[in-house]
Amino acid sequence: MTHLLYCMKAALLVTAAVLLPATTRAAGDAGAPVLATQPSVTKKEAELLKIVEGIAATNVNRAIVVLEGEDITKGSPALDFALGNFRFQAGLFDRAAEAYGRALEKMPKFRAASMNLGRVHLACEQRREAIEVFGSIVKAGMSDTDCLLLLGHALLLEEQAVSAENAYRQALLLAPGNRDALFGLAKCLFEQERHREGAGLLGELLARYPRDRQLWSLRADTLIALDRTHDALVALECAKRMGCADAGMLATLGDLYLNVQRPADAVACYRVAFASEGPPAAGRLLRAVQALVQLEETGQAAVLLSEAEEARKARPRSFTEELDLEMLRLKAELTQQKGDLEAAMALYARTLKKNPLDGRTMLLLGDLRREKGRIEDAVMIYERAARIEGFEAEALIRQAQAEVERERYGRAVALLEAAQAFKKQAHVARYLDQLREMVR
Repeated sequence: MTHLLYCMKAALLVTAAVLLPATTRAAGDAGAPVLATQPSVTKKEAELLKIVEGIAATNVNRAIVVLEGEDITKGSPALDFALGNFRFQAGLFDRAAEAYGRALEKMPKFRAASMNLGRVHLACEQRREAIEVFGSIVKAGMSDTDCLLLLGHALLLEEQAVSAENAYRQALLLAPGNRDALFGLAKCLFEQERHREGAGLLGELLARYPRDRQLWSLRADTLIALDRTHDALVALECAKRMGCADAGMLATLGDLYLNVQRPADAVACYRVAFASEGPPAAGRLLRAVQALVQLEETGQAAVLLSEAEEARKARPRSFTEELDLEMLRLKAELTQQKGDLEAAMALYARTLKKNPLDGRTMLLLGDLRREKGRIEDAVMIYERAARIEGFEAEALIRQAQAEVERERYGRAVALLEAAQAFKKQAHVARYLDQLREMVR
């Protein structure tokens, strides 16, 4: 929702100008008419607003101090609104909300104060409160495009995609072709899994805004959801060549290149993605290395693992203890693929020393012991792995394979039956039937 958050931030900005209504009442004229949605001020109040507005142009904090030094408790709501605006600009969101609240107590239909109070709630991630404020403006018949856009953003962030869609469509009635409303609508369609409708809308948007990064990203996500992975790859490659792809998009492009067996192109994308500002999560980098290891693309995996090690040095806080262990295990797997079995065994042992309950490492170490002909050691390791939740079935299968190598077919049958009790798998069932025939 990066683009959505960007749009929301833009919509939250409050200008430095304070409310200076056209109507000014004379001091002490309590009977002067007050506009339904915009308050009036006395001449003295108008002069004060003009002074603080001038101060705020260069020093908003000083403007706050000056206005707070005045007794505005019984003054025009315009004064509270101005104070709220200044506090909002200074990032004092809670205090801004207080000022807007006082303005609304004095004038419940003060629309501008309601709008800015809703903006404060969004800035503080108080989405439900924002929805209530913007919804009340709509119910009162005082909504405009900005109000409907902000309501749509809040609803979408609150995962109410259907209601958000209605808000964006109403915004489009008032402002046909509005970019943010169209993008919000496309996002709503994506969240509702109406991907075909979304794809068409995104195509139209990209024709109008071909360099919009978030449009390319959402189009790629939509195409992936439609299983049009080749089209998604083409879309991300186009974004890359146009200079519109961010780190996350490049990482996704790398994933897609791996899916079509183009590891060199994948690594090139990953390297750019993880070297850029605001790179994807460290876990995603290691998942990319894991995918290359599984494809036995040893050289490419080694390049990316080196990138991960550099990232670990540059951004140590982004690597948890779990990710450090994953990196060590991947290093062991790569070392094994390169044929240095003793070094790989030592790395697996180091990993298990740090986490004795690492089931995946146990399985890999057991496989390596089998490869070295140390069947008894392998079986012991598999037995340990079979006691770890989530690894029972795979550990029992590998233990059965080790027993077959020792020609203990009856024992292998029992182990496979136990494995099937944990997780039924068709290929294991076929293997089990073959072993049963041999036992008979």
